[in-house]
Amino acid sequence: MKTGELQNRINWAATSVIIMGTFLQGLTGNIVNVAISKLMAVFGTNANDIQWVLTAYMLTQGIVIALAGYLGDKYGYKKTFVVALILFTLGSFLCGASFNFNMMIISRILQGIGAGIIMPLGMAICFRINPISKIGMVLGVWGIAGMATMAIGPSLGGYLIEVASWRMLFYINVPVGLLAIFMGITLLPETEKNAKSTLDTVGIATICIGLFCLIFALSKGNQMGWRDPLIVAMLFLGIVNLIIMVVHELRCPEPVLDMRLFKNKLFTMSTIISSFIQVAMVVVVYLFPLLMQSVLGQTAMQTGLVLLPPALVTAITMPISGKLFDKYGARYLILIGMVIMTVSSYAMKDFNASTSFNTMMFWMSVRGIGIGLALSPAINVGMLGIPKESTGTASSLGNVIRSVATTFGIAIMTNLMQSRNTFHYANLAQNVVLDKPDGLNMISAFQEIGLNAGLGAQGGQILSISVLYKYVAQQSMVMAISDCFIIGAVLCVVAFALALFLYDRKRSKIASFSTTSTET
Repeated sequence: MKTGELQNRINWAATSVIIMGTFLQGLTGNIVNVAISKLMAVFGTNANDIQWVLTAYMLTQGIVIALAGYLGDKYGYKKTFVVALILFTLGSFLCGASFNFNMMIISRILQGIGAGIIMPLGMAICFRINPISKIGMVLGVWGIAGMATMAIGPSLGGYLIEVASWRMLFYINVPVGLLAIFMGITLLPETEKNAKSTLDTVGIATICIGLFCLIFALSKGNQMGWRDPLIVAMLFLGIVNLIIMVVHELRCPEPVLDMRLFKNKLFTMSTIISSFIQVAMVVVVYLFPLLMQSVLGQTAMQTGLVLLPPALVTAITMPISGKLFDKYGARYLILIGMVIMTVSSYAMKDFNASTSFNTMMFWMSVRGIGIGLALSPAINVGMLGIPKESTGTASSLGNVIRSVATTFGIAIMTNLMQSRNTFHYANLAQNVVLDKPDGLNMISAFQEIGLNAGLGAQGGQILSISVLYKYVAQQSMVMAISDCFIIGAVLCVVAFALALFLYDRKRSKIASFSTTSTET
């Protein structure tokens, strides 16, 4: 066998480890959403608390992404990547073994630490071990692994919950993770260490404290009251720490998040627009399973099957969008994508118990086309304005901002859903009280059903009142989630408006313009 061919096989073997890690990280991000309602029932939590299953993972992942480069330089890319796989696999096992809600959240944080390193370090290793002539093919295969998780995650999650247990959503990662760890130890090449790398401890500390305090306040504010001393204190601490962080990062010679990159207008616009798109995307992915299972009484399997077509559509549209981006730039793709997302998100406000699965799949799939067209160009266009030596730092900063924005989006939308649910419940209950015609008519109808079932007059009345208020609770939650879908449409309108101000030239011209503006 020729030396070049042997080296090519070695490189692909090492790359397969990266692809496995990326697949695990992506699968976890897509498989858990359909289990939210099940986990609420298992741990006896409400919507405000259960969001931590998602936010703890995403927030940790977002913060750790910023540290991945430093850790790789300091301890070597191979060792850091393998340790990340170990942490992720251990976190997955502990999630599956969780016997209470606190253990689940701690385990999700451990998962998030591993996932936050796997994604950025995996791409960096791909660039280091493969020749430039092979990078396009390698990144294409790497991207397919990520897109595959979008397609199979929700349906696989629903299937595992139905035929096995919610614990299998996490245990499924363990054998693949162990194989990836073994392959990483044996196949990944060693890289040089940079002992001179320094860690921005002040930046890390203020980011962690600030974000945790704000997320805690947002998730507990409705429950404890916004004037509660603890909530007020957490809001104050969060804001103060983030202000300190921004001031420090602007002055620090080696910041964990280089805020100076926001001087580049194209990068700033790209980060803001992509954050709005990602929040609009994830909020629906979070709320739709709640609507399907907790409100409409559908199974996790049925929820996963409804989510499968839109995921496939998004996965198919993304590479097409990439080719169009190379030819036409980002602006029109984002504008078209936002129109599609706005219309489909607004149409979803009418989802209720009488909506057919085909109608749900249609509008979710239409929405998937919009996401596939807009999200990648919105992210990638910002990188065109960054000098080559700063692309790694800019990529980390953008990923952190989007992760944090998504976490805040879920927290805020959960609060909104809870408050709108209370509002709608009060309004509906007023219209069906026992001494009003509508209420009396409904109770009379249910009483007749109870009498026919042999429950007697009193039993029929108890049944009728119980069913009536269960119906009110269901309808109020449907209306609350509908309000949130409308907010999702509004976020898309904002992203559309911002995209109008993107520099509208083809890719090469954007790059030339943006690099010049950065250097000046």
